[in-house]
Amino acid sequence: MKNITVSTKTCSYKILIGRDILDHLSLFLNQYNGIKSICIVTEDRVAKYHLNNLLKILEHTKLKPNILVIRPGENSKNWSNIQKVTEWLISKKIERGDFIIGLGGGVIGDLVGFAASIALRGIKVIHIPTSLLAQVDSAIGGKTSINSIHGKNLIGTFHQPALVLSDVAMLRTLSKRDFRSGYGEVVKYALIKDKNFFDWLERQDFSNLQRNQEKLTHVVEISSQIKSTIVEKDETEQGIRALLNFGHTFGHALEAATGYSERLLHGEAVVLGSCLALSLSYKLNLIDQEQILRIEKHLITSGFKTKIKQLSGANIDLDLLMNLMYQDKKVTSNQLNFVLLNKIGEGILMKNVDPENVKHVIQQSLK
Repeated sequence: MKNITVSTKTCSYKILIGRDILDHLSLFLNQYNGIKSICIVTEDRVAKYHLNNLLKILEHTKLKPNILVIRPGENSKNWSNIQKVTEWLISKKIERGDFIIGLGGGVIGDLVGFAASIALRGIKVIHIPTSLLAQVDSAIGGKTSINSIHGKNLIGTFHQPALVLSDVAMLRTLSKRDFRSGYGEVVKYALIKDKNFFDWLERQDFSNLQRNQEKLTHVVEISSQIKSTIVEKDETEQGIRALLNFGHTFGHALEAATGYSERLLHGEAVVLGSCLALSLSYKLNLIDQEQILRIEKHLITSGFKTKIKQLSGANIDLDLLMNLMYQDKKVTSNQLNFVLLNKIGEGILMKNVDPENVKHVIQQSLK
């Protein structure tokens, strides 16, 4: 088992990474004598695979869990479900000394984290991420959110977890597409911060990666370490943490344009957005064409689409994407800001990018 400590200005917590490590949850909870209640929020698909095992582990704590199961999918990140979860927590007479467990992927983590941050003005949350995307990204760093009618993740708080328990054995239940979606975030970390990690990823057989738990542990550990190091330096995204948004300004606009649907998963959108960001980096005389071709080759080999025109039935146009990007959280003074690449392993934040250059790379991707 790998053990990473995240230390921010407000708190310190552990990320535990390995296979079949859920028993560490009971060891963690048994340190707290004053716990009166434990609440679990999960979703339908995850509950089918993982809830019973979690309940068996919690038998060792002598706590009787309360369980709420919601519908899966990005569209569940809304005001209605925030009200549902928070009112349910209060109805269960949860106290500030108690814990909420978010069992699921990024949607559950974002939603439960937000609910935990506002119920009783803050309750401790434990993330048990069940998707690769959540294990390497959304469960770490304390970002919580729901979606606005104006865009993705525009409503939320910062609320650091008390524990993140990333059991890579859970990733066996993911569909190949969901696993690949999470891998998009893994590649992002390598591109912005770790060339050696990208070299290692290139050497792997992606088709076998999901079944190799030793390599998966390495993937989750390195990705988690990169994110943790950045979060420690910039907990509330005032500076360097913005690097983690590589591919996301374009990607979030693409997700909104496709209605947050199965037509485009988050990690797929991040990869498409990353390809657009690479093209923009090249147009601004940053990264060279040879490195771009190398990155695109790895993404295509891993099964990703790399151009907007490859999306089936998307009906996306330039004006729609530009309007959506101007609603992005990283827009300042009505100016577009992007995370770009100088080279593999070196991301930079570029402010006030000329909209004409942005339009150009979108048009090229639409052709």
